[in-house]
Amino acid sequence: MKRSTSLSARGATRWLLPGFFAGLIAGVVMLLIMALLRLFGFVPTPTELIFDRAFPLVSIDFFIWSLVQANGYTPLKLSGIFAALAGQLFVAGLAGAIYAWISERVWVERDAGFLRRSHLSARSWWLVVPGVVAVWLLFVALLGPQLLTNYRGLPPARATFVSCLGMLVSFGVCGWTLAHAYALLTQPRPTTVLASDDPAAKSLARRRFLVTGIGALAAVALGGALRRLFRLGTFAYDGTEYLGPDVQKITPNDRFYQVTKNLVDPDVARDLWRLEFTGHVEAPRVLTFAELTALPAVEQETTLQCISYRVGGGLISNALWKGVPLPALLAIVRPKADAVAVLFHAADGYFETFSIAKAHEPTTLVVWEMNGAPLTPRHGFPVRLVVPGLYGERSAKWVTRLEFLAANDPLLQRNRHGVKGVGFYTEQGWGPNIVVPTTSRFDAPKVAGDRFAEPFTAGQPVELRGMAFGGDQGISKVEVSFDDGETWQDAPITAPGSNKLSWSLWTLAWTPAAAGDHRLQVRATNGAGELQSTEQRNTVPQGALGLHKVRATVVAARA
Repeated sequence: MKRSTSLSARGATRWLLPGFFAGLIAGVVMLLIMALLRLFGFVPTPTELIFDRAFPLVSIDFFIWSLVQANGYTPLKLSGIFAALAGQLFVAGLAGAIYAWISERVWVERDAGFLRRSHLSARSWWLVVPGVVAVWLLFVALLGPQLLTNYRGLPPARATFVSCLGMLVSFGVCGWTLAHAYALLTQPRPTTVLASDDPAAKSLARRRFLVTGIGALAAVALGGALRRLFRLGTFAYDGTEYLGPDVQKITPNDRFYQVTKNLVDPDVARDLWRLEFTGHVEAPRVLTFAELTALPAVEQETTLQCISYRVGGGLISNALWKGVPLPALLAIVRPKADAVAVLFHAADGYFETFSIAKAHEPTTLVVWEMNGAPLTPRHGFPVRLVVPGLYGERSAKWVTRLEFLAANDPLLQRNRHGVKGVGFYTEQGWGPNIVVPTTSRFDAPKVAGDRFAEPFTAGQPVELRGMAFGGDQGISKVEVSFDDGETWQDAPITAPGSNKLSWSLWTLAWTPAAAGDHRLQVRATNGAGELQSTEQRNTVPQGALGLHKVRATVVAARA
């Protein structure tokens, strides 16, 4: 009874606090291992996998609320990183406290005759090993669909093995460090109070100093690894828009709009990469890059537009793509008659679907060149999809697998949000397979917000320029209004799309007659004769609609 009372009185400070500190050190070392595996082994971190696993499960309303609260996607990513790091360290510290409590309050009190020579005993491993395995199995079960992620482009089966192994190594190192750090931080005689000049007390002080130093070094190394990952991160270019007076018919590769879900984008090794065809096909196939590029290729000018494109915004660009039409690949693998959808997977864990009918369209491409050059890592090297007529979320980068689904596949049924279909964004509630609507905008002179950046002068001509895009229907006409939509004037198309899949550029000279504020609008008619919608609709969840409206301030000419 005296022994139990003594332990109870001093437990919080003598065991739980050292346990929590040992757990923190173990957490730092674990995060360091994860960061090194991410940097040099391209193994996804649990933080990335948890985000990708949870993203499709939350409602679109919650996602948009989070974006608003964080003031944008990049701040949301950063706040998510900091919260995840802090959370993992806290959980590791809590695990250390639990480890100490079980070691000192359960095992020792139940075995009054047990007095260890060292805290790092066989009983420690009976606690650590099952704990590590249990946590690992829990993560494998929860993250299952995302485990095929590999930022070096390993085929899905190998990627899944590497992801599982990476987590096991990280958690194992955490458990090993926890056990050793706790053994070094505490004395092996729980009922003895050591005098300050006792050799054992001096040894304990030295060991605690050593553990603290190792923890500090690990924290410094972790900080360096995180800084390097940050420099490699997508924060500098995610959300890049292409608009303004210098817009060209073909968008330069380095200015093509960019949207990515990733903290750090993949850097795929072409020789490791494979493209798999699985599911409801007669002849499953795996193609290497050499085998894919040996097939007859086509060049096709196609404009891609993000579903987050706002009217008058810049998340849209046009390029000349080179690749093989997807129907040519379907002829090789022969989808079964009951296949109704294609579920694609990418190296970064991204996945979405489009219809089998879209897959059979000859304009749907598997591409490896962009504007005469190999795809860059940011744009999907070595291979991506280009799916005209659908928003850019279907034109996946770093694609590694095309899986063909039957109509009765559980993945295509309605989820808990009432949304039918499977996909990274589809499951949140973003409209599946929405056809890109006709849109147009002013690009020049420069537009700032809802007005032209500089005033015009009455009686002096100004050249208005912009773009118009009709999804996969092309553009037949562009019109501009100078009186807030009362009357319209044709705007000559100076750079028509080379096909129905690319945007057109227009130009119109305007000489404002009088000073004052003028409300300009632009609208387009697609190749099917359908006029651009005047309905004002936000990007969520079907994509934006409406006319681009810009105010022009006209000043009187100087006398």
